[in-house]
Amino acid sequence: MAYRNPIMLMALVALGACEQPTAPVVKDVELLSDAAIASFAEQISESSDVKLPSLDGLLRASRKAIRASDGDNKQAIRHFRAAHRLASAAEDSTEAGNEEAAKKLRRRSYGHRLHGVVTALGTEAVVGVVAGSVGGLTRLQDRLNGREISERATKRLARIVEFVDKAQALLTSDKPVQALHHALSAADGIRHFSPRYLARKQIGRAKNIIKQAIAAVGDAPTEEEAKSIRRARKLLGTAHEEFQARRYNRAHSAAHRSARLSWGVVNGRAS
Repeated sequence: MAYRNPIMLMALVALGACEQPTAPVVKDVELLSDAAIASFAEQISESSDVKLPSLDGLLRASRKAIRASDGDNKQAIRHFRAAHRLASAAEDSTEAGNEEAAKKLRRRSYGHRLHGVVTALGTEAVVGVVAGSVGGLTRLQDRLNGREISERATKRLARIVEFVDKAQALLTSDKPVQALHHALSAADGIRHFSPRYLARKQIGRAKNIIKQAIAAVGDAPTEEEAKSIRRARKLLGTAHEEFQARRYNRAHSAAHRSARLSWGVVNGRAS
């Protein structure tokens, strides 16, 4: 592999010397700032040759695949509809003040979306997602090679390496859904080096998906669809407020929840 596994990575940090270290600790070398690493992460996220994967992109591709099948991909449709129901139930729990139940429902919703993606696009798509995450990690390590980085950044990088290793192992073991989860987690880990960038991109995506949801239902939304769109708009407003207050993680979370509700409407109409 072109990258280091997490055990080796942490050993390198502890020892401070090894041939071609992933995250080296070098004496008398200026510490690379978190802002510089964030800039690297943003460049990798935007790179057309790396093609760092995202769940939103896979959901768009899934919708196209379902439409192209003329509704024959019923299993994928069932997964996406279940994901939408669970996402809506999660927001009900949040409004009722039961955040623990909401978290469990969101995790179940996420699982159905992953299953829907694999069912709609096939294992070949997962191979591409894993390759994209490997490429992103390799590019980031190339940029960091020979530079000293903070302990926090080192731990974060080690976690990304762990995700990539697991994704490849799970793919080899014919477990595409789990492999997809770990590959996407690796890609998001790279993006998380820049919380501001991550929040800004998610807000933009959430805004676009709301427009798609509104166009999909037209003048005849169901009661559940109308409720989801209202909630998605409210969450998007919250995301904007949190972003302006520089609470980027909160902004990303709100925008992500907004997008999840809107995607449920969009994919529900894909058939």
